[in-house]
Parts: sequence; C-alpha cells; structure tokens
Amino acid sequence: MLLVYYITNKDISSNYDSPMVELESGKTEIKAKTVKIDRIVKHAILNKTDEGEEETVMPQPLYYVDSAQCRMPSVDPFSKDAMEIYKPMVFETCTNDSDLIRPIFDFNRKRYVLRIDENVAAKLLNSSETEYNCYYQEITRYAEHDSYNDLPPRKYFSQHYVVPLHVQGMIVGCSEVANDSNVLQTDAFGFIQHIPTPLAVAVDNAKAARRKPSVIMFGIDSLSRINLRRTMPKVYKYLTRKGWYEMQGYNKVADNTFPNLMAILSGYSPDTAKEKVCDTNYNGCFDQFPFIWKYLKNVGYLTAYAEDSIGMNTFNYLKPGFLTQPTDYYYRPLLKAFDGEMKTWKCEKCSLTYCIGRRIHSSYVYDYAKEFTRRYVSERPIWGLFWSSSFSHDDSMMPSMMEDFVLQYLLDFEADRVFDESIVIFFSDHGARYGQLMSLASAYLEERLPMMFIYLPPWFRKQYPEYAKALKINRNRLTSNFDLHNTLKHIAELGSGSNSPPLPKANDCPSCQSLFYPVNAVRNCSEAGIPEHYCTCKPYKTINYDWSDRIAGRVIERMNDYLWAKNLSSLCHNLTLDYIHTTQFKIGLEHDFHGELPQTETNVYRTKFKVNQNSADFFATVVYNNVTNNVDVDVESISRTNSYEEDSTCIQDKIAKLYCICFSDLKS
Repeated sequence: MLLVYYITNKDISSNYDSPMVELESGKTEIKAKTVKIDRIVKHAILNKTDEGEEETVMPQPLYYVDSAQCRMPSVDPFSKDAMEIYKPMVFETCTNDSDLIRPIFDFNRKRYVLRIDENVAAKLLNSSETEYNCYYQEITRYAEHDSYNDLPPRKYFSQHYVVPLHVQGMIVGCSEVANDSNVLQTDAFGFIQHIPTPLAVAVDNAKAARRKPSVIMFGIDSLSRINLRRTMPKVYKYLTRKGWYEMQGYNKVADNTFPNLMAILSGYSPDTAKEKVCDTNYNGCFDQFPFIWKYLKNVGYLTAYAEDSIGMNTFNYLKPGFLTQPTDYYYRPLLKAFDGEMKTWKCEKCSLTYCIGRRIHSSYVYDYAKEFTRRYVSERPIWGLFWSSSFSHDDSMMPSMMEDFVLQYLLDFEADRVFDESIVIFFSDHGARYGQLMSLASAYLEERLPMMFIYLPPWFRKQYPEYAKALKINRNRLTSNFDLHNTLKHIAELGSGSNSPPLPKANDCPSCQSLFYPVNAVRNCSEAGIPEHYCTCKPYKTINYDWSDRIAGRVIERMNDYLWAKNLSSLCHNLTLDYIHTTQFKIGLEHDFHGELPQTETNVYRTKFKVNQNSADFFATVVYNNVTNNVDVDVESISRTNSYEEDSTCIQDKIAKLYCICFSDLKS
C-alpha cells in the first residue's frame, strides 16, 4: 500500500504543485483524493509503525499529569455535552478550473521553469486558435512596513520561461491578445530559490561530531489537544505512530498567540523583554531580538518562516514587524501581496479569508513548507516555522473540514522523506478562547492545553536513545513553552563540539529545561514558568454562596480602574455586571475533591462573568477574602472568552483591547 502511494505521487512530488493544489482543481479529483486518504488511514498508514509493527493504543488516563504537585484532569473529547454542540463542517474548494500556469523546479539547473498548459488555455478560450499572452509581476519586500512594494509593470513570458534567481514570488496571468480585458486565469506563486551551501558551513557539517537534525515546526492556531482529537481524529491517529511523542502535560504560559510564541521562539515574556531587551512596540526591536532562528543560523541551519492570515501575523498585529528579513526565506511580503492584489473569498461560515485567488488560504504556507523541505532536507540542516490561523482561529469546529487537507500534507511530507531527516513539531499556541467550547465544563482546560507533538526520526532515536526515552517519560509530566524553547537550543548545540559555550536557557523560566531530559516528576506550575491564571494543575470546584457573587463585581471594579489608569476612560465605556456564569473554588491537592470544601477566609477563585456592554464575557483568576471583600487580581491576566474584534476599534493597545468596549462600538 505504501509503495502504491509513492508511485502514484512520484510525478507530483517532483513538481512545484503539491497534490493539494491538484486536489483543488475539481470536485471529481477531491472525491478521489478523499477516498485515497481514507484507504491509507484505515489500513497501512495509520495502523502500522514504521517497522510494520502494530501500534499499541493506550487507554485514556484520568489525569494528563498526576503527581503530588500537579493533577491535570484529562478530558473526553467526545463527552455528551461536547458532542451536543459539535457540528462537523464539509471541505470546500476554491476553483474547479485546472492550472493554466505551473512553476516546475528543474533539479539539474536548480531553477524554476514556468509551464503553460495549452490545453487549459484552449478550454478557457473555447478555441485553440485564439492567441493569448502570459505575464507576471514580481513581488519585492518593502522593509519599512514589513510588506511589499507596489507591483512593477507586467513582464511577458513564453513557454518554459526560466524564472530569474532574484524573483522570490510573483502574480501571474494570461489574457487574450485581441481583448486584454478577457483574462483567462490569474494565479500567485512563492519560490524557494536555491541558496548554495556556503563552503564554511559544508566544512563545519562534515567535521561535526554527530549528525544535525533538521527541525520543522507546523503550528495551527487555537487548537487544543482535546479539540484536535474531536475535529481531526485521522490527523490525531497519524500523530500517534511510532516516533511521535505527545506532550500531554503541555500547558500554555500566556493568553494569546504573541506571548506564547515569544516564549517558544525567544524564551522571553513581553514584559521581561521590554525590561531586558527592547520594547516590542517599537520599530527595530524584533530585529535585535534573540530569536531561536538566529542561534540555528549561527550553527549552519538554513531558516524559513511563513504565516497565513497576514492581518493577525504574530509580529505584525498591533506590532511593528521586522525591518530586515528575519530568516533566509520569509513569506509575509508574498502572501500580503497575494491577499492585497488577488480576489479573496470566505466560505459561508468563515469569518476569515478562506480562498486567495485560486487556492485555499493556508495552502500557500503549507506549499511553501513543501518547497523548502524538498530543496534542502537531504542536503543540509534546516529550520522552518509554518503557522496557520485561517481555518482554526475564529471557529473551533472549522478544523473538521480541513482534516483530510492537513492529513494529505503530512502524507506528502512523508513521501518527500521529511520524516526521515527531521525532528517535526506539530503544535499550537493555546486552545479555543471564545465560542461554543467555552460553555463546556472543560472550558478552562480546553483554553489552556494546546496540542504538542514531537517527532524524532529513526536515525535520531538510534543515535540519541536517551532523548527518545526522556520524551516518553515527559509525556505525562508538566511542561511548558519555555521547555520547548530550551529543547530548540539543545538541538542547536548538537554536533557543535564540547568546546562550544552552552547557549542561554529561557530567560523567564530559570528552572525550565530541554525536553530531551526527564523533567521533575513533582514539578509545579511556577517551576515550569506557568502563571497561576493559566495553570491547570489544581482542580477547581463550582460554588454558589451568598458572598461568592461579590467576586465578579470587585473584579469589574479593578478592570475599570485599569482602563482609567491607562487614560482610556474617555474612549472605553465603564463596565457593569450583567450576570455570573460560574464561580469556582481552588481545592488544594491535599483535600478531597469530592468532599467538603475547606473553611478559609482567603482563597484562589476563578470567576466567569458577562458585562452589560456588548455582552462581553471574561474569565479571571483572583485571590479573594470573603470577610474583607478584598480582591487581588492581575487585570492583564483576565481572559476575554468571546470575540472582541468589533468592540475595541478605537484603541491600538493590544492588551487593553481585551477589556475596552469603545463608546463608538457600543451596541444597543
């Protein structure tokens, strides 16, 4: 079965266009592709290990982590209350037309060649005699705004045109000669133009004491391990094959994407970064930041970074982005041009762009990853981060429609031997933070427990058996973003020799470590760099006392004080309580969860409530004294649990936007 898969995809894997690009060309092909995926999933691909052994299915434990310091409850993704609201969605295509133009990479010349399909042109023109012209417009980066320059005049080309090496991306089109307004088709492509391995790097790699693994990071925004199993069971099944290690005790360290990825990529929280490195709100800060790709580049890695949803890119949403290109290959200017110059489309239930031009939004990033790995994974060590938000950020059900889409890419990467050479990290920043899942009893776990899977290739497991053993041990121990950062630093140090000084560990978690070593079995959240509000180690129990209703009101007072202190009271409405969803009491691990609550004046509580202004929902962790009515809460740790996109358009402060309901945006 595996051999049949490889042969049927042999031609595709040698071209630019991925099987998913072909898959988009028509509904008939979509159905055929889906059948192929199902057959592989049900038989060879998902039921066997890479040695052909049957995989052992582990029973669902009562706790992801169970120690004297942490009891992280496990969640049944298919519980009755979850399945009552779960509505799987159906995959949609962007076009039924075949590709008129395809870039093909010539491995001998290491150059891209543009191929025009004359049969497709004849079909679009309803004639094989009508003349047409094809052209492209090169995309170049505009550094000041981390964007792209105005498109230059069209450059016309003919069949088998060799793309110049300096061209990183282009928008292409063909139109009738006699009627230029009759455009046959437009499309857009990003290229991985060949970069020769520097002699010094080649020599260093040859002298390295041990082989250096490539590292490929695939991120899907707002996808918890719980919701992955619910919405993408076939993808989850793929990720349980031999060589994959799920970090079930992986707990996020902050609220949204930016601080969680900052912890992984730099080892800093935004607040500490401002104090010790620079203020990330100012131009040029990110350029001087000690990101992991800089350390990897220093030891010979080729680097790439791509995100979809350019309006919410991690380092550009209410942030200045980069002045200089951060990695060897950087996709933002290309996708920003595609999004700005091509027609876009949203599916019926989409709030974010689903199609750009002829292709699914996220496919641009995934195809870029495929091109990058195909060029170099067998040639030299590479690192790449490929991040998608477009189908997961705003709708917790939408990943279900992309299940076969994502699985097909994993199978394509397998066919391209990426898993033979690379450590692959399949992960998220956090779970859903608003929407229907927030009504479930498991909502606080859903939000705080992102998926985290790490794959080690066979040669790496053989060369470093102690690291594979450590990952297996750490599967059910408390871990965090800062541990992953240290793991990436650990990888950078491999093969560098004993004389090289050790790299600095995560700044904001001195007690954090590489996941290639067993973490402390009785670790607590503080030791993992996880703030109290995001910690899932200690259970909470719902309470309904007369005095417990006062907690939410006191929290709202603090939120209003916060807006006033930031001089936002003239723009943001004073918040008032509508109703309380729930108030929960934190139970120490020394107490019986099912017994009587301990009697105490001061304790930690979680309260979820709605305010009158635009029905905004919030979730706060506080220390409250039920005698003095005093509440201690860090306002900036309070979670907003429904969308605030249309509530705070009057301000640009990324944190304050969570709590501000603008007078100008107030709904009746």
